[in-house]
Amino acid sequence: MTSTPRLQPLATLDKQALARVDYLLFDVDETFTTHGLMHAETYATLFALRDAGITAVPVTGRPSGWGNVMLSTWPIEACVTENGGVISWKDHESGRAIQRVIHEEHRGAGYIEKLRQFGARIATRFPQVKVSADQPYRLTDLAIDYAEQVPRAADDIVGQIVTLMRAEGYLTAVSSIHIHAYYPANEKADGVYPLMQQAFGLSRDDVHARAAFIGDSPNDASLFAAVPLSVGVANVQTALAKIPVAPAWLCSRDCGAGFVEFANHLLAARRIGVQ
Repeated sequence: MTSTPRLQPLATLDKQALARVDYLLFDVDETFTTHGLMHAETYATLFALRDAGITAVPVTGRPSGWGNVMLSTWPIEACVTENGGVISWKDHESGRAIQRVIHEEHRGAGYIEKLRQFGARIATRFPQVKVSADQPYRLTDLAIDYAEQVPRAADDIVGQIVTLMRAEGYLTAVSSIHIHAYYPANEKADGVYPLMQQAFGLSRDDVHARAAFIGDSPNDASLFAAVPLSVGVANVQTALAKIPVAPAWLCSRDCGAGFVEFANHLLAARRIGVQ
């Protein structure tokens, strides 16, 4: 894990360190997307990374159903969804997509149904929020929408919902748009390490040596802390008070533009390394 200081400008990043990156782990909402939209330049960057030999891996709080779509339509080979609860990858021999739920407890009888019922109670008690529209495609967690298809709820409302979830015995994570409830522990890092081993044969140490991570919100904290080359898009600064360990480096641009900014640093370093 890198030591302080953190939040250093990208310009200070060592070019040799950038050239060693073979895998780019990235959050999706408000890191890859911009205010809910995926811009053409950002999506095109995935192809540029692939063509340069850098494997891009989404690590998102979005549902496993979205993971299936990303894996079949994006230029990627693997992804982590539901904040680490589900991993998916393409088998190199058959080309078939494989999906794995990390915790067997999430497969228990009635687990997801109980969460959905709890979500309905939360939405009734707090009319400022709603159950996420992508909830039907989730296998391991509840997602409460506080800022995607509803006006952004006040911080105290988000805090009350987190407190209620914890009182019911659930663990929680807050993204830029959703409040998640689940049990047992789900961290993005919990999904990354088994995924990288299954899909690419990488150990935890290999991930730390050969991968970078870029994100923007509190549910990215486990990877900001664990991956030495961790980066925040500029809008991460609005959430720093809620993130225990800040990213080591900081983009100058927000959201998808920040993703492109960092990807261009990786691509430039790769070009220099090849020459």
